[in-house]
Amino acid sequence: MANHRKSLVVLLVFTFFMVTGFEMIMPLIIGHYVDDLGFLATKVAFALAVRKFSQQGLAMFGGLLADRRDIRSLISLGMFLRVLGFSALGFTRTFPGLLLSMAFIGFGGVLFEPAYQTAIAFLTTDGNRARYLSLNNTVVGVASTLGPLIGALLLRVDFRGVCLGAAACFLMNLVIAAAWMPRVRGGTRSVPVRRSFSTLAGDGRYLRFVGLMVVFWLAASQIDISFPLRIREIAGTPESVSWMYSVYAAVTALFQYPLVSWLLRRHSPRRIAAAGTGIVGLSLLCVPLVERTGPFLALVALLTLGMLLARPNQQSLALSLADREATGLYVGFNYLGFAVGSGGGALLGGMLFDLSRLWGTPNLPWPLYGVVALAAAAGFAMGREFDGA
Repeated sequence: MANHRKSLVVLLVFTFFMVTGFEMIMPLIIGHYVDDLGFLATKVAFALAVRKFSQQGLAMFGGLLADRRDIRSLISLGMFLRVLGFSALGFTRTFPGLLLSMAFIGFGGVLFEPAYQTAIAFLTTDGNRARYLSLNNTVVGVASTLGPLIGALLLRVDFRGVCLGAAACFLMNLVIAAAWMPRVRGGTRSVPVRRSFSTLAGDGRYLRFVGLMVVFWLAASQIDISFPLRIREIAGTPESVSWMYSVYAAVTALFQYPLVSWLLRRHSPRRIAAAGTGIVGLSLLCVPLVERTGPFLALVALLTLGMLLARPNQQSLALSLADREATGLYVGFNYLGFAVGSGGGALLGGMLFDLSRLWGTPNLPWPLYGVVALAAAAGFAMGREFDGA
């Protein structure tokens, strides 16, 4: 990490502004357009889905660009599109305008996200990557906590002020990218696109890894779907959801970097990822045993511990396993796996929540989520092919 310390510090600052700006506004969009402007919730949800699909669903194409273009230019252009998207969001009061704003935000993500991850892959080594990613995730945790607080303060002015505040964060990142972002390229321009896809399609090890990640996200995505519903049932108040996320953010900020760094001196990223995924599975299995708010928040802390062990090491494996001539494409494919897993997890969580209430069996889904996560943990534990990439 020492050879690229300055560039990696630049990426950490970039991460802080990126996450702060995003979290400042995104949780407020549906409330503004539904409650303040009278939009149908279905319409707003569709617009938000457009953002997610345009970013995650097209990430492989962004990855191809990252393999063939200067990463600094791609990230700068992605930041510019986000500045346009968030600025426009503050002025539009129509559904087409909302769709266009979400499209700009999504396409900006297509350009900068795979390029940003590719930069991390080339500026770190197999020996320090997981440690750096754990530090990066700590910054994400801090920014995820500050973003909504800043958004709430700006909302006292008006919604437009929040949008322009978010746009200012991405404008700051545009300056950072243009002035200080390292000039690296993911792959080799001369490699044909068809050959890159053929390399990925023939890489059984990476396909199996992404398959495990899809399984992982089917279960882990319940932190955003079933857990908020469960704690509202237990606590009987909507504010309890914010308590849950505060615990998640606090545990991540306090323990992410020191704990992962300590474990990496003793174990491989794959083993730590397996252990973390197993803790997530055990946490999900224990949900039916908890009926009070305090113990439930303790269970959230345990699940967070599993996530902070699993995620940076999974990210490190994803970058280490990628073919160096098609790193961006591999990163984009991994994002597609995330979209499939988390999207499927959201649908599964919502459907099983409704069915369990209909059948009068509220605890029925949790063993399923737990078994799914434990299956992913077993896959990582037995996946010695993922070592020494």
